[in-house]
Amino acid sequence: MRTRTELEIEARRIEQQARETRSELGAKPLFTFPESSVELNAGSETGSPLVHRMLRHITSIQGHAGPEFRLIEEEFVSDSKGRLVRHYDPIEVSTDGGALGIISAGYQRMDEDRLWERVEPVVQRIEMNGFTESEHSEAVAEVERCTSEMDLPASARLRVKSDTIDLLEGRLELGDFVSRTVARQECFAIAQRATLSRQITECLET
Repeated sequence: MRTRTELEIEARRIEQQARETRSELGAKPLFTFPESSVELNAGSETGSPLVHRMLRHITSIQGHAGPEFRLIEEEFVSDSKGRLVRHYDPIEVSTDGGALGIISAGYQRMDEDRLWERVEPVVQRIEMNGFTESEHSEAVAEVERCTSEMDLPASARLRVKSDTIDLLEGRLELGDFVSRTVARQECFAIAQRATLSRQITECLET
């Protein structure tokens, strides 16, 4: 779990590095995220979990107003025996004029990986077997435990509980639940507000 201060410090370091290596923009990563490896059932035809290994890094290109930062993602999918099943070439998944927005996007995707891995088995169990009232309550509590270590303010936890009920009762897709929940963490919410404020300022100045 990261704090707003940690994200801001890393963003300033990345922006400084981009300024110092202006002639080499895009030539090498400015920042590499820790490798993310999770077991997921989604996309598996055998019923056994597939291991998704995600490599992410930040590069930059020279835009009209200065460096533009890009989040690059590459994915390797292996079966339970470690054999490569699929490989997705590196792609640009996000672009931002500020490093704070792009480093936040990278860490958000890492948190989404981990939360999906923890919640997916609960959802699959409910979908396959249905649930009694007590099992429903237990499943809600289990999903809440999956989010217990996340940096969620009290108001966001109430929304997460409501979303959890919708998820388990089939009114909300797992992907939407995961992305909403992760984005509600305080460090990312603040980063999003900072990015929006910067974009509004830039719009007014042009």
